[in-house]
Amino acid sequence: MPRSFFLHETIDIIGQGQYDYMDTVAREPVNQMPGLFRLQGTFFVIGASGAHWPQVINLYDGGPEGWDAWTANLDRLNLKRRAKFYGDWWDEAAKVRSGGFDRVAATAPGSPTSAEIVERGIKGTVFVHQVLELRPGTQIEYLETVSARRVPLLAERGIHLTHLLEVINNPTEVVVVWATDLPSWVELRKDFDTTRGLDDSGTADPRLTEWQTLENCYVTGGRTELMTPRPGCIYGPESWDE
Repeated sequence: MPRSFFLHETIDIIGQGQYDYMDTVAREPVNQMPGLFRLQGTFFVIGASGAHWPQVINLYDGGPEGWDAWTANLDRLNLKRRAKFYGDWWDEAAKVRSGGFDRVAATAPGSPTSAEIVERGIKGTVFVHQVLELRPGTQIEYLETVSARRVPLLAERGIHLTHLLEVINNPTEVVVVWATDLPSWVELRKDFDTTRGLDDSGTADPRLTEWQTLENCYVTGGRTELMTPRPGCIYGPESWDE
């Protein structure tokens, strides 16, 4: 099977345009064109979660053809693009965004496919979005370690893996995304602090500090932030009210 890839977009939003922009992305013509990207999820970054805002994160599934599909996307969306290809969509999107940043990322072993996410019933109202910097050359080794050690530990807590991605634009970055809800994530933070003797509101779990020690052998920087998916995507709620 070809290695799957994702397009990871970080979009800078104008004002309070994140909701309009996510609706616009869901209507992007490329989603209906054979052989091109499929929007898997669009998210707004939550303020007060340790993130730069206002921003929207988009994750596009490259499909089963792997790098051949990536080639087709670059060719049709860039080299051969014409104004008529997108019609008015580009102008509409530009009203609520000022720019962005792309990462091309390929899946690591243990990263679920879109179909597997649906089959497993993985859903979340809050997603933990990690863009981490590692020692050069350790991306796959780190991601395999996350799959073997971190995924089972967090699944016990209602925090489920959705993406395990090696960024191929550089030799140091990875993207890891988890689906959960706010109470489950806060409980994890409390337990982590209680385990370190910094708080008494949680439950001590030595596995949390053991993971931190192991992770520190790889991670040199990056960020962890919270984001909320647009309702209707494969792992999101049915409505904003939910």
